[in-house]
Amino acid sequence: MDEMALLSVLLPFLLVIALGAFLERRRFFGPGFIAGANRLTYWVGLPMVVLHSLATAEHAETDVRGLLIVLIGATFAGVALAWLIARGIGVEGSSVGTWVQAAFRGNLTFVGLPLLLTLPDVPRTAAILALGPLLVAYNGLSVLLLLASWERSDQPAWRLALRELARNPIILASVLGGSLYLLDVSLWGPLERTLGQVGRMAVPLALLSIGSTLVATPLRGNLRSAVLAACFKSVVSPLIGLGLARLAQLDPGATRIVLLLLACPTAGISYTMVRELGGDQAVAAASIVISTGLSAVSLAVILAWA
Repeated sequence: MDEMALLSVLLPFLLVIALGAFLERRRFFGPGFIAGANRLTYWVGLPMVVLHSLATAEHAETDVRGLLIVLIGATFAGVALAWLIARGIGVEGSSVGTWVQAAFRGNLTFVGLPLLLTLPDVPRTAAILALGPLLVAYNGLSVLLLLASWERSDQPAWRLALRELARNPIILASVLGGSLYLLDVSLWGPLERTLGQVGRMAVPLALLSIGSTLVATPLRGNLRSAVLAACFKSVVSPLIGLGLARLAQLDPGATRIVLLLLACPTAGISYTMVRELGGDQAVAAASIVISTGLSAVSLAVILAWA
């Protein structure tokens, strides 16, 4: 991708995020607005985008199986390597689970999905079909990693994991949309257009929310540890994915999907889960902020090279 094409794709994303940060800094958003916008995007906008995209997709795209195998394999390899690194750099106790989660759990919902929906020359259907199983892996692994701090939670870990999986709207939309896609069932015309119209709000709202969150999230705690986790997420994770994609001989479009999804910044939901299970909240919050900045660079490099 040449420089002008790269700017045309990535710059609008960064500008909308910057607008969200500017408006938050100027206290433009009223109390509760961003929280409401997040809920609207998470529970309504993005699921409708996923459902509409899969239900109306063509059937001549990249096979999702190889793509999914590489993504899941890179996730497990990243978790194992991150665990070893966390021990090697002196992360202790319940902070290990927090550090590893920050190092592997990408923001697929608010960054990865909007990015894939707007990029040209990407097998979009295969990417969206792979998101559901990948989100299942992220949620399950995150709970397991945070079990070290389990004594500070008031409910069984397996129940928390099942609850998060069963009510995740992106997973549910992926299952429904994927079923329509595989069965070749067409949506009723007015319903299809309604889903498309409502789904258009998802990307700008998601990006505005990210900008606002970056301003509102404090940087505190062990910043060295947070920086290292963010570097792993933004640099090491996509490199692992690149190696596995080459090994599996994925085509260029599928390889780009792998790199983009693995280079996404640490997911904001990871902070919620850390707080729920009693992990290191300071490291979790700082990792989200720092990895967002680093991922902008990584994503630009990937788009320019891949």
